[in-house]
Amino acid sequence: MILSNQEQRTQFLNFNIWVLKTCLLWPENLNFVYNKNRLFKDSVMILSLMPCAIPILADFVFQLSEGVKNLTKVVEDMIALNCIIGMIYMVICFISNRRTIQKLVISIRHFEKYSSWDKIIEVDDRANLFCKVFMFYGILGNFVYMLMPQLSVEKCRRSIIEDRMPCGLVVRSHFPFNFGHTPVYEMIFIHQIYTCTMVSIVVLSLTMLLCGLLMHTVNQLNHLRIYVKKLRDCPVDKLYERLVYIIRYHIDIIEYSKEIGEAFSTMLLFYITLTSLVLSVLCFEIIMVEAFEDSVRFSLHLVGWLVILLSVCYNGQLLIDESWEVANDIYSIPWFEFPVEMQQKVQMIILRSQKALSMSAAGMGIVSLQAFLKVLSTAYSFFTLLLKFKA
Repeated sequence: MILSNQEQRTQFLNFNIWVLKTCLLWPENLNFVYNKNRLFKDSVMILSLMPCAIPILADFVFQLSEGVKNLTKVVEDMIALNCIIGMIYMVICFISNRRTIQKLVISIRHFEKYSSWDKIIEVDDRANLFCKVFMFYGILGNFVYMLMPQLSVEKCRRSIIEDRMPCGLVVRSHFPFNFGHTPVYEMIFIHQIYTCTMVSIVVLSLTMLLCGLLMHTVNQLNHLRIYVKKLRDCPVDKLYERLVYIIRYHIDIIEYSKEIGEAFSTMLLFYITLTSLVLSVLCFEIIMVEAFEDSVRFSLHLVGWLVILLSVCYNGQLLIDESWEVANDIYSIPWFEFPVEMQQKVQMIILRSQKALSMSAAGMGIVSLQAFLKVLSTAYSFFTLLLKFKA
């Protein structure tokens, strides 16, 4: 079936959707039936990571059972496990709210009756561009992340004494057999590459899907503020009609943002909690590893997590700020000079704007720039704790 130009333009956040479809997470239509076929597609992503995740967990447990002889190696396992567990958690959250998220993406077109269609498309193009840039960085960063251990293989072999771990792997693993010979080593290495790539792609795609929806919501708040400011010059005979129009527009934006919050609430919990641990262990590895190549790859990993967290918190902050500005804009016009019935309408807008729109992380906090600083502060606390253990 060939779509018309208009139909193609209404496929919002299409790059995100294309990535999620490639990962078998985005159904072909909204009215999908959750049958065995859909269950298989949802499970294959998670199950495909297990041949890598279980040996990493085994190595982590094995090192703990031996009394943590090398904290740096334990922390390296923690980084990998945190990323895999975080990705699985995000996928489960997405699957549980997938139908709602699909409706949110489709519902963007409903704002056409209020906003400029060209502006909606412009914001959507910008959201897609950001997603492509992040995805490029993620794939490139993964390539470097996976290549660096291979560059330090000789140095690793010279320094190894009792460690039975083969050199050059992306992350440490533990198997009940010798896996340092061909072709077993190559098979494990390739699967680790696959796991790192899929974790990065899925986390980035789900993150930018949320950011894209927030960008569209902020755009609608901006457009609403334009209508509010135009009330100053609105003829008296059209004032009532314009106020009713603004109130309906405002209510639609509020309802839309609430639906985004409900759909992504549990997923946002990951950014507020587990991200602190990821950042702290990455900082620890950067300063503790001996090989320069390892410092580079962990630094790239750290930058990636910081940018992801900042993107979510920044867009969450924009939503808060713009919703507050609606109340400021309506209050700044001479509404007290309007007829009494009009004043009541204005007061309705002001009352609804008193509580800023925001994204809540499952009741654990509001996603904002303040939350970003709080996560960094918590990460620093974990980091200093690791340094004490090392000492």
